Amino acid sequence: MTSLSPCLLIFQIVLLAKNLQGLSVCASPRPQHIRIDHHDVDTHPDLVVETPIFSWTIDDEEHLCNGTLIRGIYQTAYQITITQLNSFYLPEEGSQLVYDSDRVSSNVAINILCTNLTLTSDTRYRYSIQYWSSTGAVSQLVTGRFRTPLFNPKYEFTANWIGSRQINMNELRREFYISQDILSATVFMSGMGYGVLYVNGINVDPSRRFDPGWTTYTQRVLYVSYDITKFLQSRTLNCVGVQLGLGFYTHEQWGGGVPAPAPEVFGPPARLLIQLNLMFTDRSTMNISGDTTWLGREGAHRKDSIYMGTFYDSRAERYNWSTPGFVDPYSLWLNASFIESPLSSATGQLTYQSMDPIRISPYALHIATSAVRTSHKSMPPGVIGGNIVDGGVFNATAIPNQQVPTYDVSQNIAGYCTLTISGRKGMSVATRHAELLNAPGTNGIQYQGLNQANYQIITASDDFIIQGTPHEVLTPLFTYHGFRYISIFANYINIESVVCAAIHSETKLIGNFTSSSLTLNQIQHNILWSQMSNIMSIVTDCSQRQERRGWLGDAALSVDVALFNFDLYGLYVNTLQNIADVQHDDGSIPDTAPYSVGGYVADPSWAHAYPEIAWRLYQHYNDTVAVKKHYLGIQRWVDYLTNRAQKSGLGNMYFAYGDWETPVHYPVTNSSLVSAFSYLSDVQTMITLSKILNNQTNIDKYSKLYDQLALDFHSAFYNPQVNGYAEGYQTANVLALRLPNVVPTNLRTSVIKALVDNIVQNGNHSTTGIVGTAALYPVLTDAGYHDIAVTIATQTTYPSFGYMFNNNVQNATTNWETYHALIEGQGGTDSLNHHMFNSIGAWFYRYLAGIQLDGFSNDLIIHPRLTSVLFTVEAEVHTVNGPILVSWERDVNNKTVSYNITIPHSLHAMVTFEPIESSIRCVSIEESGILTWQRSASLLDTKVNGIVWIRRDTKIKGAMLARVQSGSYQWKVRWD
Repeated sequence: MTSLSPCLLIFQIVLLAKNLQGLSVCASPRPQHIRIDHHDVDTHPDLVVETPIFSWTIDDEEHLCNGTLIRGIYQTAYQITITQLNSFYLPEEGSQLVYDSDRVSSNVAINILCTNLTLTSDTRYRYSIQYWSSTGAVSQLVTGRFRTPLFNPKYEFTANWIGSRQINMNELRREFYISQDILSATVFMSGMGYGVLYVNGINVDPSRRFDPGWTTYTQRVLYVSYDITKFLQSRTLNCVGVQLGLGFYTHEQWGGGVPAPAPEVFGPPARLLIQLNLMFTDRSTMNISGDTTWLGREGAHRKDSIYMGTFYDSRAERYNWSTPGFVDPYSLWLNASFIESPLSSATGQLTYQSMDPIRISPYALHIATSAVRTSHKSMPPGVIGGNIVDGGVFNATAIPNQQVPTYDVSQNIAGYCTLTISGRKGMSVATRHAELLNAPGTNGIQYQGLNQANYQIITASDDFIIQGTPHEVLTPLFTYHGFRYISIFANYINIESVVCAAIHSETKLIGNFTSSSLTLNQIQHNILWSQMSNIMSIVTDCSQRQERRGWLGDAALSVDVALFNFDLYGLYVNTLQNIADVQHDDGSIPDTAPYSVGGYVADPSWAHAYPEIAWRLYQHYNDTVAVKKHYLGIQRWVDYLTNRAQKSGLGNMYFAYGDWETPVHYPVTNSSLVSAFSYLSDVQTMITLSKILNNQTNIDKYSKLYDQLALDFHSAFYNPQVNGYAEGYQTANVLALRLPNVVPTNLRTSVIKALVDNIVQNGNHSTTGIVGTAALYPVLTDAGYHDIAVTIATQTTYPSFGYMFNNNVQNATTNWETYHALIEGQGGTDSLNHHMFNSIGAWFYRYLAGIQLDGFSNDLIIHPRLTSVLFTVEAEVHTVNGPILVSWERDVNNKTVSYNITIPHSLHAMVTFEPIESSIRCVSIEESGILTWQRSASLLDTKVNGIVWIRRDTKIKGAMLARVQSGSYQWKVRWD
């Protein structure tokens, strides 16, 4: 009997159990995993929609129909209706049907745009979805609701920006009387840099403290929206309050010689744009806007800085400051003043923040993977760090024998700690954070303390003056730190608890990868936490020091694996817009977006993020909207590079960073070659995007350009003395091999041999930096050296991923900025929580598990690559089409390989069964215990549900190829 991996076994048991509970599932399935405007409705109770674009999947249970296994299920038709409402609380009051698709014959259930429908600003809607399937079943009619933002905020916002230049006005309030019954009440607001909304003394959403996201504020400012209907009271006095933090709206974000805009336009003071729209039962309306009637003061948070931390005086707290009738005899409340908009009057735009907000754990991460939808929550054995599915909240543990009380969170996170303490009024508490502890002292001194060398010029401190109440809770506002350890300086104060929470842009865990290798499992763990720590409305580079910028090189390298692991559509769409916001007239792009540090014209490998992110969004979401929107901008960038290359030649292609963070003690590859590689890659992507949009003119134009560039690359960099490229280092040969048609056919074998020989000479270690590493593993696997690729990936000595958690300083729970971050003599200033080396994770999914996502337009490609280094691999990805699950297990003699594969509904898949050794051949293939192919049989008449055909693969020696319909399959493939 074919063995099932634990997660897949649980997944199938759950489905079977649910089926047995209700055998009528065939008659009444439900649309599942509904997404509107790319938001999952299950995790967005207050859903705001700009574009009525719908996706869903067929009921997960429908393949088990009355106890009978059915494969190849697909949708045959669907119907969507949309009704306009006046209120969510009185849904039938004045409702009006505004859209009815009628029954549409289609097997497509993703990215369905409701054409000929114009949504109205600040309006409530109810939707319904129903589908018909190939089983003959008609789904239940599933309904839900959403509302809309302001579609023309330039004219629909009646509010003005308010604040003060006289005091640090970071707490504002406004009272107003409501004389009628309320149908709906909506707040639209933007706090520069952050704003937290209170209504009648209640924090409307305590999980949000970092809105709006960071943009190029002179070009684009985001606003957010809240439905506050349930927080207001009719026929009485009400109050709205807002706390403001500076966030990135400060000069601290500028550095590296970049000239900052004038202080009166960009930076403090904090400012607020707010508008409250009310509708009453008689359809009359009321508007409360930001103006000089608002009162403000300096609140208890005297200082807030993303980098330096906060200073909070608890004695100045006013617990009822946002309640009606509040009187404060101790603070100076002043009328707010009108203050300048951060936007440029000529080109600036106020836009709705469609991407998910930054949230505080445990509300920041949702879980889709089967390991957590069941009770199977344990991490793979031996993996260290925090379990990602446990909510992101950690009870820090005290480290013994410390002069200053110091606590270990057990996981490197981006976040902050909440302290519960008891002490006397006016006493001080100070915290300091670090990713690393100092080494134990000599001569019997046990004091270790924090090592903040890699924080460089920032303190990462939170300082409090306490009120003196028992069990006082201290929480920093409007800041976060990258850390694993926290020291608390509190003289004669009792520290009762230290609870630390991770924060990051809200997302859902949709991917999971495990294997028989502890090293690969720890790398996957570190990838997940590194990525989460660096999604903060932008894709930051690191979480601890004075950067946390939108470095584009990092974003380009990690986007593919990020989208395998997390649902981050909105974040990356916003990243593309951030890039477009800073693109120059000549098509060039800076190194960072928003632009704050780095080159005004990016290194080609950094601006590579623009085409790369657009392409990966298409691959993972089948989304052409982002491709269409940014196609011309990407073309302008490619044309800019073409102009530069024509002037310099590829051999002298400009660069700034090259193969950044090549391991210390190893040579660095020719940087012009690295830039030329990224340029050719962008031309290749331009061809791909042109094919997606069916732009034949540009397909021809850039194909011709690429053909010439391929010749030029070889001519400029090939070095016959090393049988390879440039100096013959690993990165040079890897990048040349990664580019199509660059290495001539008659030289390819010798170049591959030179690469492999170099790897062997270095003890089966990679010596590549961030650009070379991303290409290394796919190149080796495609070249037939998959075992060497896996051997490199599982190394634990320097330089390797495994060395990060197998060294004598600290075992990492996130990926480092460099392989040599903690090598003695290297200064110790590198980040210990970086994601630019995360690219290896895409190889886990695309090669080890074989899940080749490419837009869902054709057959899904499943091609697991077997290796003698591993015995098992298991992966799952919950896509917009539904879950894809792949696992394989080989026996010790390489004679039998068992596969468990699940294909989403409405899709076909091409599954490749590859021999572990090229010399062996397939003997037989069974599926669920049924013989489906046998080498000795001239004709096998067995018909197996869901299998279209099985045949020999004509492209891969010894491999077998099966075309299958959707469903779950258990294969046993025998070889000799």
